[in-house]
Amino acid sequence: MTRTDPASPAPGDRVVVRFRKGADAPGDWRRDPSATASDVTGVLVSAGDDVVVARDGEDVTIPAPLVLSVRALSDRPVRNSDIRTLEIAAARGWPGTDFAVISGWLARAGGGFTRRANSATPVERGATLDAASVGALSRFFDAHDLATRCAVVERLIPASHVDPERFEIQAVAMVRPTDPLAATAGIDVAVSSAPTADWVRAYLDESGRSSAADVATAVLTASIDGALAFFSVSDGQGLVAIGRGAVTSDEPFGAGPGSGRRWVGIACLWTAPRARGTGIGTRVVAEVMRWGRDQGADTAYLQVEADNVDAIRLYRRLGFTRHHTYGYVTLSPPTVP
Repeated sequence: MTRTDPASPAPGDRVVVRFRKGADAPGDWRRDPSATASDVTGVLVSAGDDVVVARDGEDVTIPAPLVLSVRALSDRPVRNSDIRTLEIAAARGWPGTDFAVISGWLARAGGGFTRRANSATPVERGATLDAASVGALSRFFDAHDLATRCAVVERLIPASHVDPERFEIQAVAMVRPTDPLAATAGIDVAVSSAPTADWVRAYLDESGRSSAADVATAVLTASIDGALAFFSVSDGQGLVAIGRGAVTSDEPFGAGPGSGRRWVGIACLWTAPRARGTGIGTRVVAEVMRWGRDQGADTAYLQVEADNVDAIRLYRRLGFTRHHTYGYVTLSPPTVP
C-alpha cells in the first residue's frame, strides 16, 4: 500500500515518488548501481494500480508494488518565510476569542468552536515543540479548559518533533492571486459586516458542529486588526450559499519585518444541495476575492482537509495552487519530576 506523507496527494499535485529499483521500475536518474531506491518528481496523473507521474512532457509509470511513498510538494518553490507569512495572516483572520503569543506560537481559544480557533500555530522563527514550549502552551489551554492542540506546519516545525501518523487531521493551504475569476453572471451575492442568524445556522448545520450560536458568532466575527465580510445567496426557500472573507496583513507578532502584504482568507464555503452545480459557489468565491482586492489584498488563500480530494480538484479548477500543508496534533503536557 502506498504511503503518503505528509498529506494525501490528488491528481494535479506536484509530487515526489520514492520507489524500489527493480524490474519495470523507471530508470535511476542518478545512475548509481549501488542504490536500492530512487525517486521521480512531477505532476501526479493517477495513483491507482500504478502511480503515473507527468515529467518533462512524458508520463512515467511506477508499478504499485515498487512504490515506497508519494509525497505532495508545493506547486512551485516556497520559502519557509513564505509559509510563515501566510500562517501569520491566516492566524490574524481566525484568532479565536482569546489569544496569546507563547514561545513563538499563537495560542488561540474560542470556546471549543472549530479546531483552528482552539489550537496553537507557529508564528515566529524558532518555534518548537520542546518540553518548555509544550508546558507553556499547556498552561494556556488548561486555563481555557481545552486540550493542548497544535498545528504542525510543514517545514516550520522539525519533522522529528511529531510523527505525522499522530496527526488528527491534515490540511492543505492553497493560494491564488485575487485577479478576477470568471463566474456565472446574474447571481445576487449579498455582503454584510456580520453574519445573520440564518447564516450562522447554515454553517453550524453543514459542519455538523453542536456549538451554541453565540459562541460560533463570537469566533466567526473575530480578527486581529483585520476586515471581515460575510457573503450569502438566497432563493425563495432561504440561503443556498455562504462564505466568509477575512483581509489581514502578515505583520509579525514579534520581532522582524513582514512583507507588508494583505491577504484575503476564504472560509465557511457552503452551497445547499439543491443549488450545487449551478455556479453559485464559484460566484461566492469570486465575490470574496473581489471584495478582498478592494481591501488591498493581492493574494487569496483557503485551507482544505487533505483527504477532501473533490474540493481540492474544484479549487484547482478555480486557479488555486498548493502552498503548504499542516497537521493537527494533541499533546500531553510534559511530566514534571
